[in-house]
Amino acid sequence: MLPKILDRLTPRTYPRTRLLTAALVWSAVGSLLAVKGMWISRQESVLLLLTAMAAGLGMGLVKSRLIFDKVARKIVLNIEKKQRPVCLGGLFSIRNWALILVMSFFGRALGTLPINTSLKTGIYVMVGSGLALSSRLMWKAWKKPIPFPL
Repeated sequence: MLPKILDRLTPRTYPRTRLLTAALVWSAVGSLLAVKGMWISRQESVLLLLTAMAAGLGMGLVKSRLIFDKVARKIVLNIEKKQRPVCLGGLFSIRNWALILVMSFFGRALGTLPINTSLKTGIYVMVGSGLALSSRLMWKAWKKPIPFPL
């Protein structure tokens, strides 16, 4: 009885909806992390804040190209290969969900560590800008026209 109830309550969506959701999640989380990074350094000097932000953006671009783009491509392929409606939570694989949990834990730990706020700003901006930049691959896949069979 329980599996039928769970199956009935599962929010099922098509690939385009899962792509849109994944793109929104990556863009929103990336933007929020970058803003948080700037917010924690609001009482530092403007020059120090700009330096940390520039370093974070530069490293974020590199991280986006070397790491996050590969993950984003895998997520897009995973979503696109399931053409029928499946669970919305399936937009990320179990490995991705585990990585999200680990990154959340490290983000919380970073927030409590007694390290220089400029370094924290750089790290938050790096990860946030990397995620936001790599979300472009999901947006691009979402915008692709749907091929209709003739």
